[in-house]
Amino acid sequence: MQDDTLTGVVSSVDIATKKNLDDLVKVGEGLLKKPVSRVNLETGRFEVANHETNQDALIRFAKILSEEKRLRDARSPHIEHASKNSN
Repeated sequence: MQDDTLTGVVSSVDIATKKNLDDLVKVGEGLLKKPVSRVNLETGRFEVANHETNQDALIRFAKILSEEKRLRDARSPHIEHASKNSN
């Protein structure tokens, strides 16, 4: 996710005041509610990619990663599985 509209103190990575950090949290929460967008390489502009919010996309992606890890762990010879320990 990107927000190229940050201005002033909020756009600085060097200012770690309580107020600035609180403002950054608000910016992040706002970004989560926005629709997923991608840069159109021909125009350089952000365009809505689908009807999914950034929050929904992150949750979906986290589930994909979690399932991938579960599958890799299940196939790994280096991880003891519960079914093997029950004997």
